[in-house]
This record gives sequence, C-alpha cells and structure tokens, in this order.
Amino acid sequence: MSEQVSVQFKQEFPVISLPETLLLPHAVMPITVTEPRYCQLTDQALDCSGQVALASMENRDIGETTSELRKIVCIGQIVQHEKIEGGYNILLYGLCRAEIIRENPANEERLYQTVKLRPIENDDEEDDELEMYRVELLHYMFRPNMERLEQNRIILDWISGVDLSISALFELVACTIFTDSEFKYALLAEPSIESRCLMVLKELEKLDVAISMTDKQSQNRWKKGISLN
Repeated sequence: MSEQVSVQFKQEFPVISLPETLLLPHAVMPITVTEPRYCQLTDQALDCSGQVALASMENRDIGETTSELRKIVCIGQIVQHEKIEGGYNILLYGLCRAEIIRENPANEERLYQTVKLRPIENDDEEDDELEMYRVELLHYMFRPNMERLEQNRIILDWISGVDLSISALFELVACTIFTDSEFKYALLAEPSIESRCLMVLKELEKLDVAISMTDKQSQNRWKKGISLN
C-alpha cells in the first residue's frame, strides 16, 4: 500500500504520541481514540489526507510532567474508522519512517500537536540485491524452535508470496514476533533495508537460543520435577 499512497512532506502532520513504538511501515495497528485532542485530530485528518505521525516518547524521570517526542516517527494512514461513543476506533497502516525537524505545540483552536517531517527511507537499495535475506529468513523459519512459533505458518506464506518486498517482509516479521518496543524503535530509526534485515535475523538467532535454553530448564527434564537452581 505504501507504494500506492502519496506522502506530501510539504505539509505538517498531526501527531499521535504513545509511550512506546508500536507501528512500523507495512504493518497495521488498531487504536481507540477517546481523548478530546485525538478526537479532533481524527476528525480533521479524515477530512484531509488521513495521514498522521505516530510518535513515541522519551523515557521521563520520576517527577517530570512532560515528555519529549522521539525524533523518528512512523507515518500512518487511517485505512478504517468507526465512530463509537466518545470517540473512534481507527486502523492505521504504516506508510514510511520519517524524522521530526520541527514541532508545533497545541493551541486553543488546535488541541493536538503537529510536526514538520523529512523522509529517512533509503530508496537506493534494490530488492534483487537483497533476495538472499529472504532465503536466509526461510532457513530460520524451518529451524525446530522456529517451527514451534504460532506465527510460523503465516510467516512462511509471506516469504513465499510474490507481492511482498524484502522491506515489507522483514518489518511484518518484526511486528509479528517481537514485542520489545526498543528494538522496534531501533528498526524504525534505521534507514537501510539491509541493516534492518540483519537486525531482524540477529533477533531471531537470539530467540532461537533463548528457546533452547528454556527447554534445557524445562520441568520435565528435572529429576522428580525439582530444580536444583
């Protein structure tokens, strides 16, 4: 979808800020909107391009009352919306990664913050040059530990699909398997497709090792069901 939707970086984007990074390009995320500022944001976004910047916040120290936005955001497209009592249920599709170059605070008329963005995607990398990572990912998913993942079958379908680019494939895998928001932010902040592929493969390797270590400590391997640790 991101190849079919135009993102006009000359405009300013409304911001939805969350404590953690949850959305990557090519993935989808549901959000329930009830705060007045975000209800106004949704109303106005639906009247325009339907695009919003989804930002995460810097960790704040105890006692601080405000949080700064992290500089890298995911631009999302509202692809579905449902009016509910007190707000909206919306579905966001991740379009692309971008960097905040200017922030505009909310005011009395506009209750939400807006930002000026610049794109950070690296468009110089060709899929043909990255196909080896699709093959490597396939080998990972046939490892015994990876075959136990409940998402294994759908990921194998994605790998064999002809309609997913390498970039889309690896970002979908990251959103499907991993829950670590810091890892997701690192992926979001990385402009190189190849580097993102290597990051995801490294995390899969760590997951494979972790599952093996967990198996070694499994209760059915303990004598009489008692651990000596």
